Amino acid sequence: MIPRYVRPSVGTIGTLGLKKIKMSARPTTAYIMLGERCDSNCLFCTQRKENGENDRLSRVIWPKYRTEEVMDVLKEKKGLFSRICFQTLDYKGVVDDVLSLSEELRGIAPISVSIVPTGENEMRKLRDAGVEYMSVALDAANPKIFEKVKGAGVGNRFSWQGHWNALKTSVKVFGKGNTHLIVGLGESDEDLIKTMIELKNLGIYTALFAFTPVNWGRAPDMGRYRAIQLAHALIYRKNWRNFEFTDGKLTDFGVKKAFLEELTISAFLTSGCPGCNRPFYNERPGKEPYNYPHPINKEIAKRALEMSISHIHLRRP
Repeated sequence: MIPRYVRPSVGTIGTLGLKKIKMSARPTTAYIMLGERCDSNCLFCTQRKENGENDRLSRVIWPKYRTEEVMDVLKEKKGLFSRICFQTLDYKGVVDDVLSLSEELRGIAPISVSIVPTGENEMRKLRDAGVEYMSVALDAANPKIFEKVKGAGVGNRFSWQGHWNALKTSVKVFGKGNTHLIVGLGESDEDLIKTMIELKNLGIYTALFAFTPVNWGRAPDMGRYRAIQLAHALIYRKNWRNFEFTDGKLTDFGVKKAFLEELTISAFLTSGCPGCNRPFYNERPGKEPYNYPHPINKEIAKRALEMSISHIHLRRP
C-alpha cells in the first residue's frame, strides 16, 4: 500500500508543473522525501527529531502532496527526469513505503533511495522492487565525529561500524554502494580523503556535501571544499592515492597542476548517482555554489582550481 502523502522538493514540484516556481537551475532527478517526522536526531539535519515538524531538508523546501497526484504526473511526463530519488526519514515502515512506490514507478526512470541501514533481506527486496542505487549516508568522516553528530552522542541507535557493515552489504546485494560525506563537521582533510579512498576500494561511491549551518556552526571555506572536490575526482576518476598531509591538512595532491586542470570541467559539479544535480541543496541562490548543478565554462573551472590550490601549498609546477 502506497503512503498517502509524499514530499517532493520544491524544484521537483516546479519541474513537474504542479506549481509555478521560478528556478535558475532545474533538478534533473525527481527528489521525493518520504516520512513526516524523523525518529533520529542527527545534529546537522533540519529534519532531526528535536526540531519538530519542519518543511526543509538542508536549504530545500519539501511541501506535502498527495502521492497519487505526484505519481500521475511522473507517469504522464515519463522521460522528464533522468532518475527518481527517495530521500527517506527514519520512521517505522519506511522500507515498505519505498517498496510500494518503487514497484509503482518502475520503468518511469531509474530509482535511487537514501535510507538508514537495513538488513540484507530488506536490501534484496528493494533491489527486486526496482531500486538501482541504495545510499547509506556516513555523513561524518571519522568515528569520533560520527558518534558526536549521528550516533549515541545525539541519542541515535546508529554506529560507525554498523553503517560500514550496511555499506558493504549493499555492495554485495546491488553490486555497488553509495554514501554521503559532509565537509565541515570538524573533520580534517586527511579524514575525508582517506575515508574516500577506503570507500572507493570497497566499490562505494561518495557524494560530497557542504555543511549547511541551519542549526549551528559555519559553512566550510570554499577553497577547502574545492580542494576536497579535486581530491574526490582524483580518487574516483584516476584511482589516485598519493596525497600528502601535514597535521591532517592537505598539502599536496601529488600531481602536477596541468594534470589537475584536466579534471576541472567536471570535478566541481554535483557528485551523486547518475543524473543527480541537487540544485541549491547547500547553496543560496545568487551565491557561488559548492556543487555546480550544470556544466561550467573554462573560466569558472580555472577560478575553482585556483581556489583549491590556495587551500594547500602546491609545490609542483
